[in-house]
Amino acid sequence: MAKRKTEEYIFADAFIGCYVRNLMNRQDMLRLASCRDLAAAEAVLQEFGYGEARELYDGDIEWFIRREQNKLFNLIYDTLPERKELALCLFPYDYHNVKVCLKSEFLGIVPSEDYLVSTGDIDWKRLVAMVRDRSYEFMPVNMKHAVMEAADLFSRGRDPQEIDIIMDKACYRDMLQAARETGEAFLTGIVRLQIDILNLKTFVRLRQIGKPQSFLHKVFLEGGNISESFFLAGYEETYAQLADRLAPYGLKRPMEEGGAELKETGDFALFEKLCDDCMMEFNKQAKYQAFGIVPIAGYWYAKEVEIDNLRIILTGVLAGAPAEQIMERLREPYV
Repeated sequence: MAKRKTEEYIFADAFIGCYVRNLMNRQDMLRLASCRDLAAAEAVLQEFGYGEARELYDGDIEWFIRREQNKLFNLIYDTLPERKELALCLFPYDYHNVKVCLKSEFLGIVPSEDYLVSTGDIDWKRLVAMVRDRSYEFMPVNMKHAVMEAADLFSRGRDPQEIDIIMDKACYRDMLQAARETGEAFLTGIVRLQIDILNLKTFVRLRQIGKPQSFLHKVFLEGGNISESFFLAGYEETYAQLADRLAPYGLKRPMEEGGAELKETGDFALFEKLCDDCMMEFNKQAKYQAFGIVPIAGYWYAKEVEIDNLRIILTGVLAGAPAEQIMERLREPYV
């Protein structure tokens, strides 16, 4: 895919730029977390462009979240010069749907719409039919091979985890390839960082539960900045030692502070939050580019994180949790 000229994005950049100003900062989220109930929270949300959300009066937070995710995707794709340019951001939803389809098939049931998502690059109904009928003609090449491999391995071992491993590898292979095709270093960089963070999270979890090094090789995602040998060499190191070696990759803090929490309590929450915050720090580079695809991609990721934060806040408000406790769990905002 040829890289578009900067001037082709002038309208899209200006249009999306208007929405960047509506993003919530940490003080705004504290105000939301301090609401006495979801009705009060809805009034605050309207100030940031969320519109009427009457379902919150019934405590239906998930419906609100799904609707806002769909609104975000429609906004982006109605604005972009060509949908293909940021389709890579939708690949995880496609592969999620493939996982649902395959696991349902192996259980002998019809895939439930409750678990399928409508925000992928491929229409979910079409994808369900393709997987069901093994119709590979219009299926992406990596997805096709992943479906074939997963079906074969499951038929021999009956292990549903194999499906997740194979699909995740194919998904990030597709994402990295699509990012490179855009010619944008920012998009390639954020996908590679995402792969690094997923590998780091996997590495830490395997260590915590005492899995052998050989299992890391099985689940390791290729394409990141950090090699598999880096993690294998760190299997016997302390988290503090590993944190120092992660400094060149911008991941020292999650391992240093999150690792200390893990060692003391076994709780992954701080470690995972700090990993996600590293993603946002990288994404903030998009704020300093005025034109092109990068500021649009930056807003997209920023808004997705904000919506995830809203899920945490609204769930906390519904449960009557203190605002300070809710805020501890929130990811770093874009603004």
